[in-house]
Amino acid sequence: MELALSQTLSRQALSGSSPAWEALIRTHDRCVVLSLLAAGAPPQRAKELAHDAWARLIEQQRLGRLAEFELPGLAIRQARFLWLDELRARARAASGTVGEEALAAVADAQATAEERCLSADRLARARGVLDALPESSRRVFLMIYNNPDRPHTEVAAQVGLSVQRVRQILCEVRKRMREALEE
Repeated sequence: MELALSQTLSRQALSGSSPAWEALIRTHDRCVVLSLLAAGAPPQRAKELAHDAWARLIEQQRLGRLAEFELPGLAIRQARFLWLDELRARARAASGTVGEEALAAVADAQATAEERCLSADRLARARGVLDALPESSRRVFLMIYNNPDRPHTEVAAQVGLSVQRVRQILCEVRKRMREALEE
């Protein structure tokens, strides 16, 4: 249901609906601000940069340059770009040149922040899939996941299923995981 609502809001926002943009911003702004905080931006500056990122995305939509988007990823990337640009300007002003090592460190810190935010969301989705599985499917999946080199025949013998059924369970769980993570 959340996916359908998010897709509907995204379509409406792309067609220029201000209420849809407002709803998307309310939903995803916290993640954008947190990613900036994790990248080292001060709290007030993180809020300002997030606001600027949303404004730029809306402007791109109004100019017809934004045909589709995935949130919060696009907003996070836009905000990180603004923060990195600001850091580059500060580095140039301080030293007259920008050190490649300093830029690499800033980029790594920002990538890590986005990855943490997105990873937490994906982890929650994966846990939801695992929690919804029948006990036998969860057990088979975890036995293989925790020991990928373990032969399927050994898992099948241990849980009392055929090898074909073990493989089928793994395919079903992986499919559910992919669907959940693509939302």
